Amino acid sequence: MTPRPDPRPSRPSGTAASRQVRLAGATVLAAGLLAGCGSTQAPTAPPAASSPTAGTSASPASPTTAPAGPAACVDATYDRLTPAQRWAQLLVVGLPAGGVSPAARTALTKEPGGIILTDGDTASSDDVTQVVTSAQATGGGDVPMLVTADQEGGQVQELKGPGFTRIPPATTQGKDPAALRGQAKTWGKELRDVGVTADLAPVADVVDPALGTANAPVGKFGRQFGTDVNTVAPAVTAFVNGMRDAKVASALKHFPGLGEVRQNTDFAGGVVDQQTSADSPQLGSFAAGIKAGAPLVMMSSARYAKIDPDNQAVFSSKVMNDLLRQRLGFTGVIMTDDVGAAQALADTPVGARATKFLAAGGDLILTVQPQDLTPMLDAITAAAKEPAFAARAQDAVHRVLALKQQQGVLHC
Repeated sequence: MTPRPDPRPSRPSGTAASRQVRLAGATVLAAGLLAGCGSTQAPTAPPAASSPTAGTSASPASPTTAPAGPAACVDATYDRLTPAQRWAQLLVVGLPAGGVSPAARTALTKEPGGIILTDGDTASSDDVTQVVTSAQATGGGDVPMLVTADQEGGQVQELKGPGFTRIPPATTQGKDPAALRGQAKTWGKELRDVGVTADLAPVADVVDPALGTANAPVGKFGRQFGTDVNTVAPAVTAFVNGMRDAKVASALKHFPGLGEVRQNTDFAGGVVDQQTSADSPQLGSFAAGIKAGAPLVMMSSARYAKIDPDNQAVFSSKVMNDLLRQRLGFTGVIMTDDVGAAQALADTPVGARATKFLAAGGDLILTVQPQDLTPMLDAITAAAKEPAFAARAQDAVHRVLALKQQQGVLHC
């Protein structure tokens, strides 16, 4: 989603969370960095569902004993949910950090998998705590929700009222990776203390130095750690490690990178990256974040001509399955950027934005517009009547539940 500067100019693409500004390759050998990442990724990703149809899963634990481990807990939770509750786990909706809006309250009654805190410029840490507590009481009664926020730094910091450190922009953070881990831990602790369990950061995009600030989604707002992989990768690693130290999950964005485009997918349709390929060294920053154990990867809504010219990345199996999962070895949760207000998706019906993403291999759908939840949930429910889609959606629910367990949200 893209953030908006305080004067609220234009919102860069990043995570539709705040309606604020948000959201060259060096000679790093992509092959070496990418190939080594899969086997060393932190054990944070949930196992894929083994059942071919929705509604079935591994056998529950014996009634006389507690679930034997993480997989048993996830399976037991899945088994006790209704179909509507299961599919709702795949949705994250916007919720104002200063108070629950009527639209958000309605969405919460359908028990979404998570919320993203928005409009938190002045909300204090106490205010946010109260909002999160209230939201969990309404929407997380059966399965607690994942609570997310856009806390990159600089112009993309959703929570910055009393009690929250003003985080410097990524261009500053990237200058001292050695110190960044400790700083990220501090910022992460502030999030965890108010109930936030996932930070939709860091930006792993490598901005082409030839574009600089002409790169509308990232470079224009200083959201990048640098303009070469050798600078960005260590900073991504430090940020992910620091957040994990604070027990906050991090999300690498915007895969496979928005550093080679001029337009912002939040405000423009037909955004195409003509440069990035499956062998681009710039992917090394994502590989570094995966190796560090980032449990979430956020997809770009642009199209990548050299990877899949026919589909936007958020709807591309070639990008999500072939490149991200198979080649880079990522086994965690794949999520969308904001698919609610993004102009890049304006031609796709709201419900189809959810089903096309899931069918292509994604897991978690983010929309800052809480009114999108019902049409998306209806579309998933209808699509799940087809066995192959139901199996794919079941796998996604298991991944989301496993992430929640890892983050201490889900208990058995």
